[in-house]
Amino acid sequence: MSYKKSTLIESSAKLADLIVGKSTSSDFNDENLIYQISTIEKSIGGTIFIGTIDGKLFYPQQNGRGFPQRPVFMTDPTFNLRNKSDTPPPKSWLRSFGQSKRGVKDWEQYDANSFFFITQDTNFKIDTLSYQTKLANNVLILVWIPMTGISESAAISNKFTAIIGLITIFITALWALYISGRFTHPIAEMNRITKKMAELDFSQVLKIDRKDEIGQLSQSINHLSYNLDDAINELNCRNRLLEQDIERERKLDNMRRKFISNVSHELKTPIFLIQGYADGLKSNVVSDEEKRNFYCDVIMEESEKMDNLVKDLLDLSQIESGIFPVNKTNFNVKLIINDTISKYEPILSEKNIHLNVDMEEDLEVNADPVRIEQIIVNLMTNAIDHAEGDKVIKLSVKPTAEKVRVSVFNTGRAIPDDALDKIWSSFYKIDQARTRGFGGTGLGLSIVRAIQEAHANEYGVSNVENGVEFWFDICWGQR
Repeated sequence: MSYKKSTLIESSAKLADLIVGKSTSSDFNDENLIYQISTIEKSIGGTIFIGTIDGKLFYPQQNGRGFPQRPVFMTDPTFNLRNKSDTPPPKSWLRSFGQSKRGVKDWEQYDANSFFFITQDTNFKIDTLSYQTKLANNVLILVWIPMTGISESAAISNKFTAIIGLITIFITALWALYISGRFTHPIAEMNRITKKMAELDFSQVLKIDRKDEIGQLSQSINHLSYNLDDAINELNCRNRLLEQDIERERKLDNMRRKFISNVSHELKTPIFLIQGYADGLKSNVVSDEEKRNFYCDVIMEESEKMDNLVKDLLDLSQIESGIFPVNKTNFNVKLIINDTISKYEPILSEKNIHLNVDMEEDLEVNADPVRIEQIIVNLMTNAIDHAEGDKVIKLSVKPTAEKVRVSVFNTGRAIPDDALDKIWSSFYKIDQARTRGFGGTGLGLSIVRAIQEAHANEYGVSNVENGVEFWFDICWGQR
């Protein structure tokens, strides 16, 4: 309605500009003027009447029968519209032209000479919006348009608004779902990941590739997860190391206790014998020279065993603690083996043990020659003590691609499978009584193990046909 009223005011202003100074019927006989007025009339889709208060009609012009081309009425400008309480307007306010009969439904004062009013055709029930203004020369301009166009426009606008509203609601709902999903999905994902983190599960990470605050928060959570994972892994690693240290300390404590017990056991017998025979000599229990010599031989033999035990213990302690360094040098292993064999020839002959040697002429190795000789001596002593049956010992030196392997075989009983790993421990003896008879301390093989570990070389033992074979590796000499 506001738009239509503005259109009527603008059209009336254009008409006023066209008819300035025109106040007679002859003034409106100009075809160009009629054309311009008609153009304005068609542009607004309404009807234009121009006349005077006394009933003269300048436009549209009357036809041959004296009636206007279209039904029209004009209002009496003397009627005061400033006070709308004066309703209904008097019938004399309306002046009819032709056969049109209309009733005023509403009006609105625009200024001192202009007003709007709505009329209804009593026959067709059609409402019209009219605007009338009075010019300075007492010419009246009446412009009116049917209200049906306004109603149709309003109805179309309402339908369009309803459709647009439904579409907007639908689009808004989809957009709301998208926005809520865009915000709630990352938050739900963060909630799931943080629950995993609370359960100390850091295997999953947030994959939110965004530049906003949520993306920054996801990156912070991932960073926190990485740091917590590293911290907990480091803590677990330290705990494992601590457990290993505790277990190692426990084992060392057990080893100390066992070591003290074994040393005490090994020393108890020779000390007891030495003390007993020494007391016998002091008390003159024996009278003849032969028995005194026997007592002295026993004391000396047991003292020698104690001395060997102490020496072995010192060697083992120094090698394992690293106090006694390994002095590696190049040497021919054949020379050391030949020298060692020559020392054992009387013992081998006395015990009827046959020795076979299988080795090449020149085998230059890199190791500590003193410690390698000690290994060979310990293995030969062990083989002599345990040789049985055919009483054969075979010493062989076989070169390989990376190392030189020295092996010592002796015929005799096999080592029990459960003892193959234990024999390298200090004071371990398969047969306590038998080992004591040979004068062994149970430290020979543990010294072999310690020397080989100090050289970072391998060693081992295996049960073979008719006997047992010990072996150890030596690195090739530097060329």
